[in-house]
Amino acid sequence: MKLRLNKLTASLVMAGSVAAVVGCGGGGNPTLDVATPRAEVVTAAYKYALTFVDAGTGLPITDDLTVTLLGDAVTGDEVVDQDNASVKGKTFTVKNGVLLVAANFDKSTAKDVFTVIAGNRSAGWNESGQQLTKTTSKVGDQVVTIKLTNTKPAAVAAVNADTTLGLAMKVDALPAAAGGVITAAATAVATASKDAKTAEGTTEPVGVASVTFPAGVKATNAAGAPINSTAGVTVSVTKYSNNEVAALSAFPGGFVPSVTVPSTAPAGTIPAGTTADTGAFISGGFAQFNVTDNTTGQALKTFDAPLTLKIDLPKGSKNLAGVDIVAGNTYPIWSFDQDTGKWVFETDGTVKEKTPVDPKNFEVEFTSTHLSYWNLDFYGSTCTGNVAITGRPTGDTRPLTIELVGVAGQRFWRSGTISDSQLGLALYPQGTLVNITVKDSKNKVVGSKTNMNLCATGQTVAVTLPTVTFAPLTVNVTESCRDGVSGKRATPASVYFYDNVARNWSSGYSGNGTLTLNGIESGSTGTLYVYNRFTSSYIVTNNFAVNAPSTVNNVNLPSLACTTGGQPITGGQPI
Repeated sequence: MKLRLNKLTASLVMAGSVAAVVGCGGGGNPTLDVATPRAEVVTAAYKYALTFVDAGTGLPITDDLTVTLLGDAVTGDEVVDQDNASVKGKTFTVKNGVLLVAANFDKSTAKDVFTVIAGNRSAGWNESGQQLTKTTSKVGDQVVTIKLTNTKPAAVAAVNADTTLGLAMKVDALPAAAGGVITAAATAVATASKDAKTAEGTTEPVGVASVTFPAGVKATNAAGAPINSTAGVTVSVTKYSNNEVAALSAFPGGFVPSVTVPSTAPAGTIPAGTTADTGAFISGGFAQFNVTDNTTGQALKTFDAPLTLKIDLPKGSKNLAGVDIVAGNTYPIWSFDQDTGKWVFETDGTVKEKTPVDPKNFEVEFTSTHLSYWNLDFYGSTCTGNVAITGRPTGDTRPLTIELVGVAGQRFWRSGTISDSQLGLALYPQGTLVNITVKDSKNKVVGSKTNMNLCATGQTVAVTLPTVTFAPLTVNVTESCRDGVSGKRATPASVYFYDNVARNWSSGYSGNGTLTLNGIESGSTGTLYVYNRFTSSYIVTNNFAVNAPSTVNNVNLPSLACTTGGQPITGGQPI
């Protein structure tokens, strides 16, 4: 008698690699458990928990997101997914705002850099991303947060009303014009004026960004297809302040990206001694400009006539030599290439007074035939910086987050998490001063220092840590036959815990089915995500509580291919 096996099991039987476990089924019939092969174990040294959150609220995005990974390390098959398979040529649909990838840096001759791009315009999520490199990563598990903005009316209204957030948005629907034309008359779309608190706690303007479409301009999508203008287009403009921390932390690509500098770029675009892979940005501010075809939902990328773009630049901004920028100076302008994940130098823009004169902002005006993120940045040389923590009790390994914000005029943002007392910072911008803030697991400030230069000798920050009780969270993940009992065994999995109060993540990957997350404060409540390759999406547990002395959560996946009745399989062939 031949057994009926599912497609996966049948292919393994033919390969002669099936293990058989005989148990007892209902009514005394034997149960034949045909073991599905173990999930592939991710062995790459650098593991990234990619978390996608709303830039306005900080909450995880629960809409589906389309995620692609680009760059040299991807082309060189150095980046793998949760099945331990190369991500080259793949597109992922992320359903719960989390995705695990890992990198086998130095596996090939490729440069050790890749970029994550995520978005979903039909759900209102503008694309954004983060560039990851071996130099700025650590061996083991790490959380990378990517912030996206949403263009739905309620989300836009909430962003513009939030004076603690350095973002301003404008979304306009332009009516259909004949013959693929975006607009019959010249049309400008600009963000409204808005104030927000700076990193230092003062109130300053976010600044304005605008795009002007010339009359009769036509557009094509990424495939070169012309606009379907029967339903018109949606234009979104987002201005990111360079003075507010949440806006800076949403900077796409990060402040230490690998960049592209055309041979036609002016001399000095990259200072002597710096390369396109070893520099860091000092930002004067940035903006995102998007046009979406309402009929197809596709992004419109290129235009047959130049569009005029303007981005405000705060007065008091400095060049790489630390000299204040004045009207008539030039400021480098870069665009974010979503096909490569790199910032590309475009031109030197001229700094102008606004009309009427604004006491707080200049403006930089330029033209382009394509849209994306645009930023005003100097790309300068770097050093290796270091921050040391004092005041941590002996044996205290609670995770602390160190956040670095460049001082006014020299803005950038970096952060890192440590469980000891040292944070090394590769590619720290040379010659800049920084404000250092240390936060505990609940995002409470436990130490700070201002106007520090990390390139000289590094800096030491004293912390005062509250007495708290931590509860290790252990998650055991098993797989079994569909009865939940037969053939049970441990299986690889990735685990994420999102703290609803602190709005931060703890995460890790286990190749043997058991993972313990330390540093979670007892009494924390949040969302627990567990992923294994045999699930179609994450197993999500809401309102999950972590309490002392420890919390254990057992997850079983009834995913093994099993049959009932008949005889056990021997020799790799059905009897």
